[in-house]
Amino acid sequence: MKERQQNFELLRIIAMFMIVVFHAITYCVIEYELPITGLNDLLLTVLRAIIYVSVNVFIIITGYFSVNTKQLKFRKVVNTASMPGFFSAILLTMLMIVGIEEFNFWHIIVKLFATFRGEYWFISNYFALYLFIPFLNKIVHRVSKKEFQHFLFLSVLIGVIWPFFVIDENIISFNSGFSLIFFILLYFVGAYIRLYGALVKDFSRKYYLIGYILLAMVTGVLQYTIPNTDFLNYNGPFEFTMSYLLFMYISKIKVKSVSVNTVAAYTLGVYLVHEQGEMRQLIWGLPIIHRMIQWSPITFIPAIILVSLIIFIICWIISFIFINIFERLENFIYRWLNRYKVNPVN
Repeated sequence: MKERQQNFELLRIIAMFMIVVFHAITYCVIEYELPITGLNDLLLTVLRAIIYVSVNVFIIITGYFSVNTKQLKFRKVVNTASMPGFFSAILLTMLMIVGIEEFNFWHIIVKLFATFRGEYWFISNYFALYLFIPFLNKIVHRVSKKEFQHFLFLSVLIGVIWPFFVIDENIISFNSGFSLIFFILLYFVGAYIRLYGALVKDFSRKYYLIGYILLAMVTGVLQYTIPNTDFLNYNGPFEFTMSYLLFMYISKIKVKSVSVNTVAAYTLGVYLVHEQGEMRQLIWGLPIIHRMIQWSPITFIPAIILVSLIIFIICWIISFIFINIFERLENFIYRWLNRYKVNPVN
């Protein structure tokens, strides 16, 4: 991997860690209704605002690096569709073997189709986006810079600004950012940055970072003081802007570390491990995690970060093992197909 890309590999790692922290808050603190003091409640809301950009930056990165893709490779499509099912089925099988889950062969088979069944909402939407990439790129390369700007302005107006004010989100159906159509918008943002640079005016990395931090704090305070208004949406104007600011900040830093590439290569697996249905219930229901977080009001926020780091590391190790097994199995299958002259399109 080229050195100039290592900053974005670092961003993948940061974004995935943010996702783990977000899930620790959602599936552990909030779902189990762990007691929170007034100050910690405010700090937790600010933390949620800081990390809510995680999914958005993943898609912006995809647009940034895929904008020149003209044709999808068959093997890559199959890989993207089948790996989540492989992870989910193997994890469920392991839980059945140790007696945590009751053995059910058909349940394992069903897990193999995790991408198509929507077990991982992000993966299902990402895979759908991936299939459209060549067609999206044709649009990108056929419009002028000015037309592209007008298109993004209109898209942000309708997909980001307008939904924030509507009473019923079904009227402008972006589903709080949990949707393919919003992923497409983010993809276009990444593609534009790759082709033309900053969306409006470019700034130094210092100002992008300051803007991101200040806006996160403002968003968190607003969410805390006006809880009936939802400021924490993937397609909300605050989080959308913060996603852009963080991406632009990372785009301007230089990173030289081989280990960054190694860690980033297996970060998607971190998501596939800890977000697998049965694993999610197991992880965030562990009493030891609850005790760590509730040990002291003073350590409440640091404990959430520490727990998330531990989960991230363990899931990364599992991801490293699973992906290497998956790739060896995949290579074996393709060698077998080539041996019998059943050549899939590359």
